[in-house]
Amino acid sequence: MKTIIPSILLTACFLGISGRSFAEAADTNEQPDFFEMSLEELMEVPVVVSASRQEQKITEASVPISIITAEDIHYSGLTSIPEILQFTPGVDFYKANRYWGVIGIRGLHDMFSNRMQTLINGRLADNAIFGGPVFFTYPVMVEDIERIEIVRGPGGAAWGANAFNGVINIITKKPQDVLGGFTSTTINEFGDSYTHLRYAEKKDNWQWRVSANYEDIKTSEEALDGASYKSFIPAFNSLIGFDSYRARDFARPFRFDSEAIYDTQDDTKISFGTGYFSGVFGDFEFMSFYPQQNNRFEQIRPFMRIDHENNDESSSFLEWSGNFETMNFKNILITEIKENSLTGQYNFAPANGHHISIGTNLRWTHINTDADYDQQVVLEKEPFDEYWAGLFAVDRWEATDRLTLEAQLRCDWYSATEITDWSGRLSALYAIDEEKDHIFRLSAAKAYRSPLVALNELNAQTIPVGGGLYFFHVNKPDNLKSEEILSLEAGYTGKLAQGVTLRFDNYFQRYSDLLGYDKLTAGGLTYWTADNIDGANAWGSELELAFENKKGRLSVWYAYNDFQEDRDRQDIRACLPAKHKAGLTGRLFLADDWTLNANYKFTDTTPDNPYSWIDSSSIHRLDLTISKKIAKGRGELMFGVSDLLNKTIAPHSSATNTTAHEIPGRTFFVRLQLKF
Repeated sequence: MKTIIPSILLTACFLGISGRSFAEAADTNEQPDFFEMSLEELMEVPVVVSASRQEQKITEASVPISIITAEDIHYSGLTSIPEILQFTPGVDFYKANRYWGVIGIRGLHDMFSNRMQTLINGRLADNAIFGGPVFFTYPVMVEDIERIEIVRGPGGAAWGANAFNGVINIITKKPQDVLGGFTSTTINEFGDSYTHLRYAEKKDNWQWRVSANYEDIKTSEEALDGASYKSFIPAFNSLIGFDSYRARDFARPFRFDSEAIYDTQDDTKISFGTGYFSGVFGDFEFMSFYPQQNNRFEQIRPFMRIDHENNDESSSFLEWSGNFETMNFKNILITEIKENSLTGQYNFAPANGHHISIGTNLRWTHINTDADYDQQVVLEKEPFDEYWAGLFAVDRWEATDRLTLEAQLRCDWYSATEITDWSGRLSALYAIDEEKDHIFRLSAAKAYRSPLVALNELNAQTIPVGGGLYFFHVNKPDNLKSEEILSLEAGYTGKLAQGVTLRFDNYFQRYSDLLGYDKLTAGGLTYWTADNIDGANAWGSELELAFENKKGRLSVWYAYNDFQEDRDRQDIRACLPAKHKAGLTGRLFLADDWTLNANYKFTDTTPDNPYSWIDSSSIHRLDLTISKKIAKGRGELMFGVSDLLNKTIAPHSSATNTTAHEIPGRTFFVRLQLKF
């Protein structure tokens, strides 16, 4: 009840300040986002931008790519981006705690994994310290997402040095697509709540949107009436105070996002806005240190962009974006980050069948760290400045009516390594029919992953045992090299019948110089130093069959993702992929405006960091929702259950934690949404 009342009051306030009643809005001609879709809209081939920085049909993309649509997100009833991502071929997922979801593309995932790149509207969203995603800190509300594009495999040729194993691009809705007011409140059986308010308007050449969200997540201790802990190194229990541990995985984040667009009279569009995030979170054990004090995080993400269309069908854009954040993680580090990025791109067609994009991006990052405890992480240098500079080019050439060739090339320079390296991709796509309903693709790609601040400058001590001694010391490394990946890919996309599509992707990947930690024990102490330990091979296939018509949608997929490191028990700082993953997404539009949705996923045994020799058991997950349109289609009431088959989620070992606790699994929830 304590969480229900603030949510209702917040909703009522928003309805009051909008200046329009719900009944008045129901009589307007405004169209909802996707409550009404024609057969033609359903059958239209989706367009993606994350494959090569150019708009292209997903069937003609040069990389394996999947789309999670706004409709998929909406009917899932989920409010966590990582949980939404898991129902996609080739994606590995686990919950570290109630607010932290871990995602990997073909594995290599962990709480602080950094081998994929995350973007928000094409702007880098990864953490500047360790280079990976922290999804729960993004100032993005799930009902504001227009689609999520997931690139499987190296994306460095298009997006830069660190788009290593894949790319996730979260693309939000434009103001003109969500005009009017919107409110959504989700409450579950544990008392968690998620409230989202939005208002958008278009007038003359202007369109704008503002969104706000408050979330309240209870701890596993509260939700389960006592959560059990597991120690993965029992010998340390008495030293780290294991018996006193209590799950503190609560979260109280606030998010704000805005965007304004001005269309001039000369084919120029100016966009600007800002995202803001502020939250208080419970901490967790990290490298055996668990102060049990609240963590705080604050972030501001402004941007400004100018797009211009020329009469010769060429186009260009120039964009500045910033990321300014303060992070006070009592169990890890205290840091302040200031990041500025500038990106420019020019698209043109020099000849028939040629579509070329060239561009550059520059980035400057300033980092300060501090420490309240000796066990916290600090950087060797204070403050720390790093610089990036990149140049890229993409040439898509329609050589014949059926054969398309695409070349991508990118060079990046990074100040920390003072090395210029390159990424590339060469693809050939051949349509075996004139309608291009059946397309085969062959690709070769190279990408690399730079060792960021967390590896280059890290200095940490953990587990105090008295007299100023610690069991673990993390030492500053010397001369780290970039990780590299070479990939060979073959794929097929086909339209088998009206509304029936098939996609099949195969790959072999060779990794070199994978970064891990060398271990040395001397005098009762253990010393860890980051190093390029060795390489690995990965191979696999992903198959997806989808059927869609006006009555609903059904998608069935299977992924085989294998990974073999060169050295036995090689430390790769992350989990390996589950070899076998399978999923099903079904949606049925019933009579009287009812909709039934089901998401199912099977995940095989997941090998955690090979160094730990600990595996997580296979798991079946089933989510069900049923929703009903109300108030003449301007509202919706949803009832759902996530993770129906598992009452709890077992503790999960990671590369940085020696303990973990169980988390609630099966969760019943109700959601009310209104448009006005």
